[in-house]
Amino acid sequence: MNEVNLLESLGQVSASESGQIFRDFRRGHVREMVCEVVAAEVTELCGSEHDPTSSDVCRAGSSSGRVL
Repeated sequence: MNEVNLLESLGQVSASESGQIFRDFRRGHVREMVCEVVAAEVTELCGSEHDPTSSDVCRAGSSSGRVL
């Protein structure tokens, strides 16, 4: 759900339901942010995916990881 959909959804529901819609929106964005931060940290520490080099660190395997 993007910001436009959030505003449309909030405009079409009662005040009691708007809190749950906003919490769901916020939870999704926080989860997305955490995944992006972890992926960036892994890339910084281990290099990019599928890029074999002769450096001291390398990223092995093709399985994607999960945080949540």
